[in-house]
Amino acid sequence: MNQYPLLLRSTIRLAFAFLLIAALILTRQLLVPLFLSVMLAYLLYPYAEWLESKNIPRIATNLIVILGFGIFLGIIGSAVGVLASNFTGDFSQIRIQFENNLQNILGSITGYTGISEESINSLVRDIGETGQYLSEFFTTTTNTLLTLGLLPVYTFLLLFYRDKFREFVSMFIHEEHEEVLENIIVQASEVVPKYLKGLLIVCFLLMGLNSLGFYLIGLEYALLFGIIAALFNLIPYLGTILGYGIVLLFTLGTQSPSLAVAVIIQFAIVQFLENNILTPNITGSYVEINPLVIIFSLIAAGMIWGLPGMLIIIPYLGLFKIVCENVESLKPIGFLLGTKGTERHSITIKSLQKRFGWVKGE
Repeated sequence: MNQYPLLLRSTIRLAFAFLLIAALILTRQLLVPLFLSVMLAYLLYPYAEWLESKNIPRIATNLIVILGFGIFLGIIGSAVGVLASNFTGDFSQIRIQFENNLQNILGSITGYTGISEESINSLVRDIGETGQYLSEFFTTTTNTLLTLGLLPVYTFLLLFYRDKFREFVSMFIHEEHEEVLENIIVQASEVVPKYLKGLLIVCFLLMGLNSLGFYLIGLEYALLFGIIAALFNLIPYLGTILGYGIVLLFTLGTQSPSLAVAVIIQFAIVQFLENNILTPNITGSYVEINPLVIIFSLIAAGMIWGLPGMLIIIPYLGLFKIVCENVESLKPIGFLLGTKGTERHSITIKSLQKRFGWVKGE
């Protein structure tokens, strides 16, 4: 293909990229459950392998881990449902209070800034249209999630046929590259499950931290909003902002501006703890992808597959990075995706200790 002009080659590649994106959008109801099942299979694989090492048949081990995970999710869903039912029971009162607070806030903005009420109302209408768009976005996501009844079936089959898939891939690999394939499979089977497990542990710790913080500052429905804010943290970087954004809007609309300030302060504290203590020590450096790539990928995945895409894109980026780091021709891409090369500019606890002499013996 190198004999063709650069412009023609670039045009063909760009057209292929657009065709690929279009195919992903058109086949989302087919592929989203499958891609989610692959991640779930990776998460449950260590437990299935451990049970199988105890001479339990593979069919039984797969059923045990999938049913156990389903019960686990059912307990969480039931708890959230009970908390949400209390919230929806008071929804009419919350709505009236929200409308009254909104009018008071708009009046204060008019008084302090001199902006006309008509301009503010126009802005509110624009926000309303944005809210309608977001509503349609999550409705579409919900419709996609309704197809996930196939999730346990796919997961079971992926775990059951995992050796077959391994042999299938090896059939396409030349014998001299067999060691590279083995390295990729071993790294993926170690890195991805540990990352997903760590992500869930961080999420549960944040449920407790968020709920306790909201309770201490006097926020209503502290436990419900603590869980919601923590669940959004499954989406790296943007998730915490989205989760606390919902809480902040609720606080501004139904309670007081001073309490909203307290929510913002709590957000800063929790974000610091999560980024510098929880995530580095629990998820570790299993998936070392630089923030620019993560944020761009999250936005792109959200545009293509909605919320499910944002949930699964990072583990798949981690898998792609593992492949790139083991294939010689793709190593530059692996370097670009990773965090190496900027260590001396990074702000970490160790770098602060070194800079300010907070090291023992100094």
